[in-house]
Amino acid sequence: MTSEFDYIIAGGGSAGCTLAARLSEDPANQVLLVEAGGNGRSLFTRMPAGNGILIGNRKYDCGLHSEPQPGMNGGQIYFPRGLGLGGSSLLNGMIYIRGNAADYDRWADIGLNSWSYANVLPYFKRSASADHRNNDPYHASDGPMKLEPSRNHTRLAETFMQACQQAGAPLSSDFNGDSQLGVGRLDAKAYDGIRQSTAEAYLRQVPPNLTIKTNTRVLQVEFDGNRANGLKLSSGSVRARREVVLSMGSFHSPQLLMLSGIGPANHLAKHGIKPRVNLPGVGSTLFDHPNVPMQFEIHDRNLSMARYQRIDRAIWLGLQYLLNRSGPGGGPFWSVVLFHALRDAEMPELEVFFTPMMVKEEDAGGGWNIQTLLNPGRSVLARGKMARPGFQIDINLLRPKSFGTVRLASADPLRAPCVDPGYFTDAADVRELIAGLRHMREVVSQPALQTVVSAEYSPGPSAQTDEQIGQAIRKLATTGHHPVCTCPMGSDSDPGAVLDDRLRVRGVEGLRVVDGSSLPTQVSGNVNAPIIMIAEKAADMILQREPLPPEDPRKAYD
Repeated sequence: MTSEFDYIIAGGGSAGCTLAARLSEDPANQVLLVEAGGNGRSLFTRMPAGNGILIGNRKYDCGLHSEPQPGMNGGQIYFPRGLGLGGSSLLNGMIYIRGNAADYDRWADIGLNSWSYANVLPYFKRSASADHRNNDPYHASDGPMKLEPSRNHTRLAETFMQACQQAGAPLSSDFNGDSQLGVGRLDAKAYDGIRQSTAEAYLRQVPPNLTIKTNTRVLQVEFDGNRANGLKLSSGSVRARREVVLSMGSFHSPQLLMLSGIGPANHLAKHGIKPRVNLPGVGSTLFDHPNVPMQFEIHDRNLSMARYQRIDRAIWLGLQYLLNRSGPGGGPFWSVVLFHALRDAEMPELEVFFTPMMVKEEDAGGGWNIQTLLNPGRSVLARGKMARPGFQIDINLLRPKSFGTVRLASADPLRAPCVDPGYFTDAADVRELIAGLRHMREVVSQPALQTVVSAEYSPGPSAQTDEQIGQAIRKLATTGHHPVCTCPMGSDSDPGAVLDDRLRVRGVEGLRVVDGSSLPTQVSGNVNAPIIMIAEKAADMILQREPLPPEDPRKAYD
């Protein structure tokens, strides 16, 4: 393999695969994509319902444990992180949400003028194909990533939607359209029974000018003076004639910058690393959506998708998928979401996911036993845990005030970074989640669900006062799986900005960061679609193409 390329991309995840495909569209460019994992191909990376088998599997998940969280009574968070071509798009819930239009206008307001909603919508549209939304100004039908209405829209999910409407929520036909508020059926990044990972969507056919190097660790960015000119890999060094791009995600991109001497100078010196550029913002603003699960038991156990754990039903689920990619295995288990506003209907503070089963956390692990033998579907349905008949409501706080850090554990590039999401360091986040939990109890009390629900299983009827509910939240909270902002874009006047508005690392040349860490602020929704959008827009910037013309169906443009 040649050791010199025009562009080198470190990380073959959601952004890396997208960027590699777009940079390779010009046959004159020689592009290298370096991925720590394998090729990401298996039955379960293609099967939409197969991510439960992959999470925790070290072949596909390089998951990290957080530092103990004082705001959660010392508890730790497990962060699944995808490994292999496609990255975390191999593992995620395939929910296609772009965020709120105001999120991107807020980016423009802080000096990132080319990232307003009107400027990013064309790149969202370029990335995805929504045939079921024909002639819709917010969507297109010729993008590589195919979308469809989430398949597993069960009777239980429909009942939940009815209860939300009875509690005051409007019915939404598109959370990526005119308004985000309300309850409705999701669009999913799955099509014809196949998960639309970025590897599947963008790299099914690898162009001849793209070299992909898998099972290779990136150890350090190498420089010639002030210019990044390559990467040090576990297999040797490679050189970039034009640019190096880091797309290793919100935990590993800041880690690699710091290992390469770019980051908070005092922290680098503590680990014996000579600072090249003192950028205090590297790893200093980790934002995630804290998630609080609520669980409810139901009278009719057959309404819950936990029934597919039983051996005969699990076999039938698998056969349906293998024969013609049909049945429950052909789509994600999430089909409904509620965006609920506590104060401003234009900017909902809560995103609430409905899961047609309860996941019993205490049954995780333990290896094979009689329950595993009788219920083999648990590995698919509930990530190896036991699913109980009932349903689960997951409340995500969209714009938390609390944030954390990513720091080096040592100067060893093979050692995982220290991840501290800083959950509930600001008490306002707990107060908003208390309000969210109370509202969801109101939803469950509506007529549509009253004949369905038999009991609140968790947090349970003993949590009634704000103090009791707050304690339950600190005990039950998990990650919403949306970590971002650890190498943020920002204006020249922003001391915490790591990147400029063209995603270039400040203080050096020839180096960009393109992934979830690049977001300047958290978005109000799932982050995979925005990450892919950023990579689409970055490709035009890197290749010095004219940006796509701005579009905003809410406004008139000449």
